[in-house]
Amino acid sequence: MTTGGDAYYNGSAEIGSKIQSDRQLLREQLTPNASGLIVAMVGLPARGKSFISRKVERFLKWTGNRTQTFNVGKYRRDAVDPERSGKSDFFDKSNRDAVVQRREMAMAALADAIKFLDDGGKFAIFDATNSTVERRKLIADKVTNAGRKYSILWVEAVCDDEEVVMFNMLTKVRYSPDFQQMTEEQAMQDLKQRIANYEEIYETVQDSEGAFIKLFNLSSKVMANHCYGRVAKSILPYLMAIHIGSRPIWLTRAGAGAPESKGSDGSDRTSSLSKQGQQFAQRLANFVKTRAGCYWERSRKPEEATQVFTSTMPRAVSSALCVDLQPDQQSALNPIDKGVLGVGWWDVECEDDVPPWNEMKKRHPDLFQEFEVDPLNWQFPGGERYVDMVKRLESVLIDVEMCTHPVLIVSHITTLQVLLSYFKGLPLEEAWKLSLPKDVVVEVSPTEGGGFLTQDYNLASSGGYVVDAERPLA
Repeated sequence: MTTGGDAYYNGSAEIGSKIQSDRQLLREQLTPNASGLIVAMVGLPARGKSFISRKVERFLKWTGNRTQTFNVGKYRRDAVDPERSGKSDFFDKSNRDAVVQRREMAMAALADAIKFLDDGGKFAIFDATNSTVERRKLIADKVTNAGRKYSILWVEAVCDDEEVVMFNMLTKVRYSPDFQQMTEEQAMQDLKQRIANYEEIYETVQDSEGAFIKLFNLSSKVMANHCYGRVAKSILPYLMAIHIGSRPIWLTRAGAGAPESKGSDGSDRTSSLSKQGQQFAQRLANFVKTRAGCYWERSRKPEEATQVFTSTMPRAVSSALCVDLQPDQQSALNPIDKGVLGVGWWDVECEDDVPPWNEMKKRHPDLFQEFEVDPLNWQFPGGERYVDMVKRLESVLIDVEMCTHPVLIVSHITTLQVLLSYFKGLPLEEAWKLSLPKDVVVEVSPTEGGGFLTQDYNLASSGGYVVDAERPLA
């Protein structure tokens, strides 16, 4: 036996290594990134499951992971006419034929989700009510029996806020194919009955069911159980950030710098803006003030300050100072690190609407050819890859998603290309081709379905921009 207090106060590696509780073993299983993850939704109808599914799919695709959503409602509508399968009596537990059909459709969707992972997918989002312990056990057993070491994360949408539920119900009856042949009043009554049918059998996810995240009233409260690895690092923070509120998000490139503000390698040395850059900064401030005012007036909410994010580069910070708000400077918003490439000809400012790929093709044809083959993972000699920018921009994106009031981002062309690919829902591999003209502000507006609309505003002329007064911001 060891004498003295060292082992007691410092701990014993020998004793710790022998602890093998069931929960510890589960953690060890979940901590490594599994070969595939099924994100399975849980919740009553009109609780925001499909909204969450669409948001998570967009985010995971943006992070460079093959992701696909499998919506059981779509399988149901494809198999059975929505005029029958969309009615509340199809969801009545006493309707035995419908119960069998709904189970078959759920299993068909799950089989496709597993096949997607078998074919190299990383995340399969299983969008369904999954409202009972029995159904969730059936799903877990199917995944386990597939023998591929895939993991399941249950994401339960819990909502008792009447305003949020009503918003979700209205969205569902207005846009779901289930209610196309009904008046809005008829659809609301039928949906209420469908919800009542589910409430009779609904069982919330228990600790014993493994890894889960519960979102209360679309993120006013979050509960997590056994969330490790990439779930803890990415999915959980993202789910904590998203909400159904609307607000404008503005993205723009930093204003033009004065010639003397550039070093011999083309990098910024001072905070000096050229006369053109100073004019842009003032126009940007006027634009933000006008558009923010328009948003607050239409939303009928108490006005709050615009959240301003900039890179740490002096031109970006100076471009935002006229907004009269202290910018949150984020090094993650700095342009891609080109290493030893581009000295003397690839200025961080970039004169064109896209980075100087044509010049790179002329000067370094072999490197450009390699880049075209895999633009996401190709690395600038001594510098970064586009995928590296995604990793560092993830925290910024989560900050932006978390904001409930207008947001301004002043950054640089390569960085904004990556962010814009998220908002436009475009493949990340295509980000390097996105056009971002100087003196243009891209306004991004969230939609009720979880996507975004974009509109460009040109601030280059002294006459200013044209604001579309009919375009809804609230």
